[in-house]
Amino acid sequence: MRKLLLVLGLAGLSACRPAEPPLFERMDPDRTGITFVNEVPVDTAFNIINYMYYYDGAGVAAGDFNGDGWPDLYFVANRGPNRLFLNRSDWRFEDVTDAAGVAGSGNWNTGVAVADVDGNGWLDLYLVTFSNYLDRTGRNQLFLNQGPDETGIPRFREAAAEFGLDMAAYGTQAVFFDYDRDGDLDLYLLNRALHTDESFGPAEPLRHRFDPNASDRLLRNDDGRFVDVTAEAGIVDGLIGYGLGVVVSDLDQDGWPDLYVANDFHEDDRIYRNNGDGTFTDVLRTATAYISKASMGVDAGDVDNDGLPDLIVLDMMPFDPIVFKTADGPESFELFQRKRQFGYHPQYPHNVLLRNLGAWQFVDVAFRAGVAATDWSWAALLADLDNDGYQDLFVTNGIYHRPNDLDYIRYVGQPEIQEALARGITPELLEDLLRHMPQVPQPNFAFHNNGDGTFTNRTQAWGLGRPGFSTGAVYVDLDRDGDLDLVTSEINAPAAVYRNHTRERHRTHYLRVVLEGEGMNRWGIGARVTVHYGDSLQLRELQPVRGWLSSVEPVLHFGLGARTQVDSVTVVWPDGRYEVRRSVAADQTLTFRQAEAQVRYHPPALPRPLFQEVYEALPYRHEENAFVDFTREPLQPHRLSREGPALAVGDVNGDGLDDVFLGGAKWQSARLLVQQPDGTFRPTNEALWEAESRYEDVDAAFFDADGDGDLDLYVVSAGNEWWGQAEALRDRLYRNDGRGQFRRDEQALPDLFVNGCCVRVADYDGDGDPDLFVGGRVEARRYGEAPRSFLLENRGDGTFADVTEARAPALARVGMVTDAVWEDFNGDGRLDLLVVGEWMPLTLLSQDADGRLMPVALENTEGWWFSVQAADLDQDGDLDFVAGNLGLNASLQATPDRPVMLYLHDFDRDGQTDPVLVAYWDRQAYPVATIDLLVRRFPELGQQFESYRSWGARTLDELFGQEALRQATVRQAYTFASVWAENDGQGHFTLHSLPEPAQWFPVRALQISDVTGEGRPDIIAAGNFDEANPALGHYGHGPGAVLVQTKTGTFMPLRPDASGLILRGQVRHLSWLQRPDGQRWLLAARNDTSVQVLALRY
Repeated sequence: MRKLLLVLGLAGLSACRPAEPPLFERMDPDRTGITFVNEVPVDTAFNIINYMYYYDGAGVAAGDFNGDGWPDLYFVANRGPNRLFLNRSDWRFEDVTDAAGVAGSGNWNTGVAVADVDGNGWLDLYLVTFSNYLDRTGRNQLFLNQGPDETGIPRFREAAAEFGLDMAAYGTQAVFFDYDRDGDLDLYLLNRALHTDESFGPAEPLRHRFDPNASDRLLRNDDGRFVDVTAEAGIVDGLIGYGLGVVVSDLDQDGWPDLYVANDFHEDDRIYRNNGDGTFTDVLRTATAYISKASMGVDAGDVDNDGLPDLIVLDMMPFDPIVFKTADGPESFELFQRKRQFGYHPQYPHNVLLRNLGAWQFVDVAFRAGVAATDWSWAALLADLDNDGYQDLFVTNGIYHRPNDLDYIRYVGQPEIQEALARGITPELLEDLLRHMPQVPQPNFAFHNNGDGTFTNRTQAWGLGRPGFSTGAVYVDLDRDGDLDLVTSEINAPAAVYRNHTRERHRTHYLRVVLEGEGMNRWGIGARVTVHYGDSLQLRELQPVRGWLSSVEPVLHFGLGARTQVDSVTVVWPDGRYEVRRSVAADQTLTFRQAEAQVRYHPPALPRPLFQEVYEALPYRHEENAFVDFTREPLQPHRLSREGPALAVGDVNGDGLDDVFLGGAKWQSARLLVQQPDGTFRPTNEALWEAESRYEDVDAAFFDADGDGDLDLYVVSAGNEWWGQAEALRDRLYRNDGRGQFRRDEQALPDLFVNGCCVRVADYDGDGDPDLFVGGRVEARRYGEAPRSFLLENRGDGTFADVTEARAPALARVGMVTDAVWEDFNGDGRLDLLVVGEWMPLTLLSQDADGRLMPVALENTEGWWFSVQAADLDQDGDLDFVAGNLGLNASLQATPDRPVMLYLHDFDRDGQTDPVLVAYWDRQAYPVATIDLLVRRFPELGQQFESYRSWGARTLDELFGQEALRQATVRQAYTFASVWAENDGQGHFTLHSLPEPAQWFPVRALQISDVTGEGRPDIIAAGNFDEANPALGHYGHGPGAVLVQTKTGTFMPLRPDASGLILRGQVRHLSWLQRPDGQRWLLAARNDTSVQVLALRY
């Protein structure tokens, strides 16, 4: 193909910056006096073999416990004793544990929560323990701070039993918060579960089976006595409550604190929405599309400065390709589906960064943001570490011995090892097992927030990359210099204290906010503070429990960059009163007192949404048949058997009302719904659709094929189940009798046998009758090969001839087509055809004077394109277009210098072409498939390597040799960005990336229409593609996006609370439908569910 030079609109490039000295300095324990070591020894009675959380570490707490203005540090020791270090200023700390009385008595301590529980103005400590298992004993302890003695040492007394807080269970952490807003602090107690023979099975029975050790508790503070209200408050946590992380945040900013609970293994996380009446509702399933698999540390913070708290939840995805390939990570498709059938929410083994879109919608953008893979991670802390006004991300990392190592799993599974374990753990056996369980020190991670939705790994540059095994962590300004220092607890090593030099190195500015509450909440826990300057704002919420088993200092920190003043600082207290201070100078500590706030806060009213959902509007539900592509083609990256349903809108009976055709899956009848004058819909032609149910309908079009004045119907067949000349692959033309009754015309079409994708209608030859382009999607059993596509010319009587070879020979095998559009793009008066597809460049077939379609590929645009729509977006008189791609939020990332590649070759010489997907991991490209998946397809490979470690991260040429690679056909994808293309009037295009929300998911359906009434074309993007083999990754998921065109020609994304567009599931097609009253409905045809209908309200 000829190449068309393309001007790319590039964004996100930054100039190379010189190396800078580290922001952080690791302080020597001899200098600080902090010599604490969390010692976790080898113990035959209690160890990683019989307790899977043995190396999870313990927490850290920061707070000014003696009121001298300097924050102190409390370290939890798993085996005790815990230690309290007073900050004596100048980076000197004194161990006052014994005098203070806070060593604790449990023999397996985990988390610590800081709060003033008794309301005397002094910070207390609540210590959580793990007990009631093997030889672990002890109860949670509440150390009430009585204030300092004459030497400045705070004195504590243990009072858990007095308050009803002396629980003995599988404790993880606790968080104090005033969930009922009655002025005192309540408690959420997070417990963890253990694997038993009863831990696996359908979700609901296990969730509702209360376990006194594993189930979480919600405890209401009734005048100083904590009462269990778990069940009546709607908290559901049973035998499989693998609770590892919890954070409190007012996620919808309605004044009522909500909860995020992170659960390990197969159990769902929880997003508990506070209903404001003493109860909670878990909204996880409607708020998110999926979650992390082994959810651990969690934090809430506004990473994009839009006034809504976002969420970060950590998992265990390795960043090192060797560790990734040799560790148990992605699930098989079979296991993934089985868990769904059991009622569990979709899970993927990587960190999730849940961007809060409002309207209780969260989208994971971890891959787009660059924070998905940090290995076996514990604490997640969102804090502005460089004072630039955006919250960065600090992650602690490292498991002391890796029990998910695949070689270890294979070793421990041997019958002789299992027999030895059954006899009991001896010192020799434990030593042997630990020797096979790798010990790999890992660096922590520090991600700089770039302010554009992405993060940059600055770990080494900031001096935080020393390998080790860090667990609990806090941020705290230990030297009161206006930047946040870091403290981490280490396994079998001294705790690490990192001094931040941001202020002295970069001269940035800051604000600190201290809150003085009233009554029994003297530190203002639950208050939220916003700082405004220009068009920007920052939000912080006072909640000390964050990250991993830890509590940060209850003081709020705002980095201001170069700003020396802010416009305003607003505090909203938990009881709804608020105070505003204006024109506030930087570099100071502000103290707000609740007693001085007299005015009640009322949040600003939300705009009237553009769309409103219409429920149960169409009597139809698409139901997929059970077929798994991966059984036949295990290396195919995603299923292509689930591309329906078809959707077409038109007036089939001439009554002036729009009617709807909805295609069926295999062995499901299609549905033609005729709109009635009263706005209801009546199914027609039911016997016909029942007779035709063998076909899988993926696209359809109404058009007047035979020129008789009524709309006929073309339906595209697919399914990826059949090949050759299978009848189920045949497309169909149904003729209309003028009254909306259809019959199939089996003579109208040539014999077309292809897994199709689309039909596009246009009179391309200008002879007065409609012609057709029919796109081919895939060759069954031969993923990656280009199927046949067709140019069908109307003979004038509504029958069609295949003229592909004569008029458009390059179109016959143009690629794995997904969509196309007919338009005159170069203004010569002849229709051109723009075709997009998987592994294809944007391909424009321009029509010459002889009626031939000549292909031109837009350079370096090879991608996974799914959709295209054309319109004069910039209103300059020529036609631009919008093209939907895979998006920038998938586990696969592609650039021109690091493309995603597909190698097609018979690697094992069995007569069948194998599609092997390859992607870059840093600077080297590796097969994407797991080792187990490759061995399943190529058993002989498994015989070449004696272990997973010896296999490691092998490149394709190391596995199959250079000769095989030279013989292979290679497809490449250089970009996954969804774009709009600006036409210069001559058919030359400049590409512009669509705004971020349209990059978070595969855009499979588009509509261009003025949805605001302002006279400018706007863009509606929808899609999702949840059919990826989970062993190969996933592609992101979003609720759709409304992109409103501004007066300057840019596109502004609307949040769901403003647009009203929340599209759930996998949208395959979008179409407008006119109602009898003139209102427009947007129809979203979704795979394996009902059609979602939204009414445009303007």
